[in-house]
Amino acid sequence: MASYRVLVVTNLWPTAEDPGYGSFVEAQMESLRPLGVEYDVLFVNGRQSRWNYLAAIYELRRRLRQNRYDLIHAHFGLSGWVARCQFCLPVVVSFMGDDVLGRFRRNGRISLYGRLLQGSSFLLARMVSAAIVKSSEMQSKLRLPSARIIPNGVDLALFHPIDKIEARQALGLDEKKKYVLFPYNPREERKRFDLIEAAVRRARSEEPELEILHAQGAPRERMPLYMNAADMLVLASLAEGSPNAVKEAMAVNLPVIAVNVGDAWDLIGETVGCYGVEREAGAIARKMVEVCRYGRRTQGRERIARLSMENVAGRVVEVYAEVLARKRRGAEW
Repeated sequence: MASYRVLVVTNLWPTAEDPGYGSFVEAQMESLRPLGVEYDVLFVNGRQSRWNYLAAIYELRRRLRQNRYDLIHAHFGLSGWVARCQFCLPVVVSFMGDDVLGRFRRNGRISLYGRLLQGSSFLLARMVSAAIVKSSEMQSKLRLPSARIIPNGVDLALFHPIDKIEARQALGLDEKKKYVLFPYNPREERKRFDLIEAAVRRARSEEPELEILHAQGAPRERMPLYMNAADMLVLASLAEGSPNAVKEAMAVNLPVIAVNVGDAWDLIGETVGCYGVEREAGAIARKMVEVCRYGRRTQGRERIARLSMENVAGRVVEVYAEVLARKRRGAEW
């Protein structure tokens, strides 16, 4: 088995203040270890300050002087530009979603910053050794057929069904309530929390015990408790790559109601108890009521098994192998 030494450059990584932030990136990188990948992390705290991207360039060069790496794997387009500020090593960039699709406002329009992200990602994807995207929509937006479509995997060992009452007791939740899980930041406009709130208000006319269960900032190891404690996950986002929350919900057999965004409808497929729905409060509310009345879990875990961490890890390592093979042939920067 080949071994790889990788420098990970990312603005998405768990911190002590926000242990859930970017935890899916950490999980993906950890899943590569059994396949011979060792890695160091250069975390760019872009939320703290945009100037940190410039500081990261200096740190990148320092790391490269002190350590030997085979390649750099950047996560998110802005991190990719940091990684590309050198031409000694090949660069693989995993585009995450809004860096390609744009950053949407609640009214459905892409912000100026979102358009700048799109444009910079379009250019960056043509300047690196390999581009990974999460969905066919992202590949189409980049207009880059060579971009590899590799959604994030789901940890089936961590996300597995447990008893709903047991999960609610662990979280201190009311056993009689019906919970709609919202695992995102309500202030993030593209997630359309306002629409889910409106749908819940409508659905309460028939299901008065319905409430929204927030899980923003929860450590990744506790997210299975929220998934198992909830009655449903509702996704109403304006843009997604391959939504991790949908895959995690499927892994614990939680019913999912999703608008047609990213690959969400492909993920749920024909799973009984999961629904594709229009992005409209009344339509979402009707499906919320239907899920409450159905009252059973799904067989989503069977559907999502193809995207296990192990399967996805193998595909990522294949990209590494191809990139390094081209480098040996002298076809890389």
